[in-house]
Amino acid sequence: MDRLVKQAIETQTAYENGRLGGEPSEKLLWNCVNRYVRTSTPSFGRITPGGGITLFLAHANGFHKETWETMLRSLLDAPAGAMVDEVWAWDAVQHGDAAVVNANNLNGIFDWLDNTRDIANFLLHYLPEHVDATLLPTRLPRLPASVTRVREERGYRTRKLVVVGHSFGGCTSLRVAFDFPKLFSSFVLVDPVIQRPDMYSSEYVYGYVLGALTRRDRWPSREEALQLFQKSPFFSAWNPDVLRLYAEHALIDDAEGGVRLKMSGLQEGISFANRRLPMETWELLERLDAGIPLRWVVPEKPLSSTKELTHERVWRRPANSTNVMFHFANHLIVQEAPCELAHDISDFLLCKYGSIRDCRTCRM
Repeated sequence: MDRLVKQAIETQTAYENGRLGGEPSEKLLWNCVNRYVRTSTPSFGRITPGGGITLFLAHANGFHKETWETMLRSLLDAPAGAMVDEVWAWDAVQHGDAAVVNANNLNGIFDWLDNTRDIANFLLHYLPEHVDATLLPTRLPRLPASVTRVREERGYRTRKLVVVGHSFGGCTSLRVAFDFPKLFSSFVLVDPVIQRPDMYSSEYVYGYVLGALTRRDRWPSREEALQLFQKSPFFSAWNPDVLRLYAEHALIDDAEGGVRLKMSGLQEGISFANRRLPMETWELLERLDAGIPLRWVVPEKPLSSTKELTHERVWRRPANSTNVMFHFANHLIVQEAPCELAHDISDFLLCKYGSIRDCRTCRM
């Protein structure tokens, strides 16, 4: 196993440094998204200049688009919930349902910048122009080039796009904003993997790749899997509803009559082996358009650095930035403290998009 882990890291490093060679893959890969839209109440955007809020949710490595639903329910019940017109939750190509769709086309190399490209592709070419309750096709149509040009130059005509990105999803979604800043109204960054280069060594990455490659990935049934998750020190820290969603949506029936993880340990390990984009985003961060508000949500115990480095990270672009530390959660804030996260997002939205009275009552 040690040899396999080192090979995965060395191969990824060779790729990132341009030493791997070979031809790029032309295999078609799909992203899967969940859409949540209001059907029975008036759209906030109909009474708000520039449209209401559209949320785009980008998950951490190893997770799936449904992992946000506990947080989302709490947010929509919170004071800012009425401001949200529509929500899009994202599966990267080797995660969740997308991993099932793409199973035969995935390979042994993955660049986090590919997820950045895919998110940009969706936001520029496929996110519908308007919010309404109409049922959309399973495969979204590509928008005309004229619409894309307007988005690149001036942003959305009828949307305020707020991205909530966790870990891998926070880094890869924020990277889009350096190339297409007009698309974004604001970001909520939930402990994103954005690292100073000297703190992101191969030795650090080794443990995460090893953990992904050696973890259990099959169970006799969903019920037994959930029972075992509940007894695990790792999973028992999660909100029970998030854990239930994991058992329901991270697993799929297998040919032997049991269940397995949709995302293989190999694909998760390959993703963990990436180091270039987290370091690149760190270097770029101070140059991010100051007109894009950033809300950082970080744990007391950072995933891969010290409190001092966390402080440096959240203030690397000090203009138009705020932050909060969750003393009661670790890196997996979305899974461990979804309701508390929802309340903080609600306050952020009220402060940025609500009335003066709303801003006075929020806790920021």
